[in-house]
Amino acid sequence: MAARNVIRQIGDTQTPIGSTLTRRNGDVVNLTGMTVNFAMYETDGTVKTAAVEATIVLATAGTVEYDFQAADVETAGTFFAYFITVDGGEEDTFPVKSGDLAVIVQDTVPVDAAIESSYPTLRTEIADYLGWTRNGEWSVDERARLDSILNSGYRQFINPVPLEGESVAHRWSFLQPTQTFDTVASTYLYDMPAAYAAPVGDLIYDEDEDMPRIIQQTTSGLIDRKRAVNDAEGRPSLFALRPKNVVMTASQVTELMLYPTPDAVYGIVYHFDAKTAPLSSTNLYPLGGQAHSETILQSCRDIADARYNDNPGGPEHGLFLERLRASVEADRRNSPKTLGFNNDGRKIIHTRHGSSFTVTHGSMP
Repeated sequence: MAARNVIRQIGDTQTPIGSTLTRRNGDVVNLTGMTVNFAMYETDGTVKTAAVEATIVLATAGTVEYDFQAADVETAGTFFAYFITVDGGEEDTFPVKSGDLAVIVQDTVPVDAAIESSYPTLRTEIADYLGWTRNGEWSVDERARLDSILNSGYRQFINPVPLEGESVAHRWSFLQPTQTFDTVASTYLYDMPAAYAAPVGDLIYDEDEDMPRIIQQTTSGLIDRKRAVNDAEGRPSLFALRPKNVVMTASQVTELMLYPTPDAVYGIVYHFDAKTAPLSSTNLYPLGGQAHSETILQSCRDIADARYNDNPGGPEHGLFLERLRASVEADRRNSPKTLGFNNDGRKIIHTRHGSSFTVTHGSMP
């Protein structure tokens, strides 16, 4: 059996999966007098479809098929499929090489995503660039290489280098969500969410009271020193961030410190740079959407050119930097021209999205 991918959308059960069973030496298996079962597993070995009877189409030709049931294709993902022959209580499993028959169940693609990059389309375009087939019939090793290139290219886009003439790397607006949490009286330490990467600005009280609404950032050392002098409770005015754990056996958690320790329940709003998950058959769509599809694809081509054509920093890299500048300019249009009014009379130079600008507190432009 040659390695191949069988692609289905969620819920597709009309077309069976078929195969011709061959031994390692290429001989067709004569299925006369045998029964054949079908099984399917997730890539980590978890059973997706327990062994159920398949249909022998032509015994002497070794051809079989299995009619998908709704439960087989109810969730998106990549699954390894096998046909198991049973003869006199003894079994053989095909394909002989594990993973050579893959079933890729895709989430239904919405109409407005037709020109937006996705995990399957990026895979296909990278394979085409490398001179491989576009029909998805890749070996297990080729699929692993495609995923490696794809996610390296995605990370290169998500974490860009500073553009020429700029000293600070751009921070994407689509990676800066807003969340809220409630403090707990007499508790000053809080775990930030797993997706938390870095703060964007100060914390804000989620209330309309005529009181100071900003909690300013400082260092964890300063809060420790203040707590050593005075650990009284009150309305927090300072916060700091520090790693909660420094180990390599679990994802690192960021811990938030508040000072003074809250004396009541307060609603807090915060903005942050988010971590990103790798693209996969489950995480189908890169963050950023249609506006950055060509930049992400060019980043993947850049990685493929460097790794497999031994051409780092070549023309593909130059094209990626051109696309990156276009994406950055498009993203900057999502940033506000003003940050609002504050009447404390200060003038501060801020650096945001790779550009410096002056914020004047005390008058509107």
